[in-house]
Amino acid sequence: MKEMFGDEYPAAAMVDGVRMALVEERRWTRIYQNEDHKTGCLVSRFMDGSATITFDQFASEWPAWNKQQRQDFCSACSWLGKQSDFPAILRFIMEHGGPSDWTAVANPVARWLPQQEAFDLLVRALRSVELKDAANIVQGIAFTKHIDAEATLRTHLAALWSHPSLWEETPFVNWYAHGATHCIEHLIGLGAPAENFDAQVRELSEHPCAGNRDSCRRFLAPHFPWLPKSELD
Repeated sequence: MKEMFGDEYPAAAMVDGVRMALVEERRWTRIYQNEDHKTGCLVSRFMDGSATITFDQFASEWPAWNKQQRQDFCSACSWLGKQSDFPAILRFIMEHGGPSDWTAVANPVARWLPQQEAFDLLVRALRSVELKDAANIVQGIAFTKHIDAEATLRTHLAALWSHPSLWEETPFVNWYAHGATHCIEHLIGLGAPAENFDAQVRELSEHPCAGNRDSCRRFLAPHFPWLPKSELD
């Protein structure tokens, strides 16, 4: 951990050359921030073994946890991947959790559960979350590489593209446009020809929100050389 985050860990963490002080320690995570750089990071305590749990402990404690405690666990638990009962933990979350929990564990579900099971669980979650909040679940579906993943993502992209709020200007980022950007990214990753999305990417690259223009350029530039340089670079 000190090789990864510097000699001051866990009191501070060095990330990309920026020192971040420990501002909060929770049961499952440590939160670091650097106010000058307006940046921060969350580090799972499962990484260094300062937090441990078995499926039986988890299943007995989960009902008593509040929303923040559940989110804290779900955001940290991916580092339990080598633990033999981790698939059981993921199945429990997908059965007893809610949209924010499913979103947090979408990628571990895709990685650690059998392909068909993971795909079915994530598609069910996709149908239950708000359209603008589904980006992580869409990513998880793409990561399953299931034969029906591309069709599922195309349907989701069509729903985003037809939403009346897609082009609204918001203070930070328009989450419908954010979802569309990443859905296109994952469709290309699944083998869909980039040129099929050329017109949509051109529109996204000129979105009213600077955050959306930037994310379009950052994530899709490898597939669309005509995209201009990120405004934030």
